[in-house]
Amino acid sequence: MGDDYSANMPAIVASSGGIGEGARLAGSMVPNFESAIAEYDDCWGVEGQGDLFADRVGEQAREERDQVLKTLGDIANGYQSLAAAVVQEAQNVQRPQNLAMEDIESQSAESETRR
Repeated sequence: MGDDYSANMPAIVASSGGIGEGARLAGSMVPNFESAIAEYDDCWGVEGQGDLFADRVGEQAREERDQVLKTLGDIANGYQSLAAAVVQEAQNVQRPQNLAMEDIESQSAESETRR
């Protein structure tokens, strides 16, 4: 261990194992899924036009799509919350250092004033 006892916020965030990158990628899951699934819209047929299969599976397909979108959104929110928590913890580590530096500067200024 060196003689440097300062908090290195970028290093703390970087040591989080790529959580920020995971949050960024997770945020793109919903739009990626939506654009991919759009290619298959109505692949089961057209509802309400005498297509019995389409009439039977259309609602189920929409419910499953909506559930997948909700799940992907929840995963993205979880990653983004985790990334924000890592940054907040890094700030919490650095806060005492910042307060100590402010105190040192304040004491130094008071010392100079007394001279």
